[in-house]
Amino acid sequence: MKCQIAQRPSNHSRIGIPRALGHYLYPDLWETFFAEIGMRVVLSAPTTRRTIEQAGLRSESEHCLPFKLFDAHLDELVGQVDTIFIPRILSMRRGHIACPKLGVLPDCARARVPEGVRILAVDVDERRRPLAKTLAQAGHLLGIDRATLKAAGTRALAALGRAHRQARVSPNTGAPRFLVLGHPYNLHDPFLSELILSKLDALGVCVELASFASQEVEADPVKWDMCSVMYDQLRRLEPGAWAGVVQLSSFNCGCDSIVSVLFREVLAAKKIPCMTLVLDEHSGQAGVDTRLEAFVDSIKEQHAVSGH
Repeated sequence: MKCQIAQRPSNHSRIGIPRALGHYLYPDLWETFFAEIGMRVVLSAPTTRRTIEQAGLRSESEHCLPFKLFDAHLDELVGQVDTIFIPRILSMRRGHIACPKLGVLPDCARARVPEGVRILAVDVDERRRPLAKTLAQAGHLLGIDRATLKAAGTRALAALGRAHRQARVSPNTGAPRFLVLGHPYNLHDPFLSELILSKLDALGVCVELASFASQEVEADPVKWDMCSVMYDQLRRLEPGAWAGVVQLSSFNCGCDSIVSVLFREVLAAKKIPCMTLVLDEHSGQAGVDTRLEAFVDSIKEQHAVSGH
């Protein structure tokens, strides 16, 4: 199902993008593309404690935290823009599938927003067609000419590549290295992750985030695209180079509930300690701090005893 928008956008057409889920899965892509074809892009405001509270009140209780946040960010855009863009993400890697919930987002959004709010949706399915063609389809639905679409698509893909290559610089270079693992919408939403990353910095370790720049990963045994990228990175870790891994997961995440077992098996074989922090709208910073302190201190003690 695709939403057909008949009129060509003017320079004053406002298109809204919820700052959740797909926004972090394809950083800088969609906002660059729509700006390049002459639309005014409106992102919902960054997540705050109030966003978390509204997500818990407005969304379904069985949803994972990122999906609840999506609902809160979507609600914020209603009345601010002419159109809201929500991609139907079916696959982000060849040979893989996305989390099933990402495939129903446009339908859930249409059921949620008031009648008359326009939702623009395109299918993102990199098993069947490259991302450049998906961008072109979004432009076709808006009545944009081919030459403009080609240039806009090129610039948008370049922006995505730059965003993927950006790395968080740890202030503790040379200290024991810790990999922080998680879906992009957990890792890169500052409200969800920054206090955790800052705490690890304060504990004197070198923090590196999982990267999602790689396009080619093996599908077996993990078929979900983001999980497969994370699994591939864990398989490539050199045991002597890493002190530990911290996984940021979400309560009720079906994908993580399965693949976390595989993650732990890989890390156990490499003798790299791992801890999983489960996020929900009730997570308290004090409890997270205590767990991180205990995890890092225990690893430092082990290294001191072994002489590493």
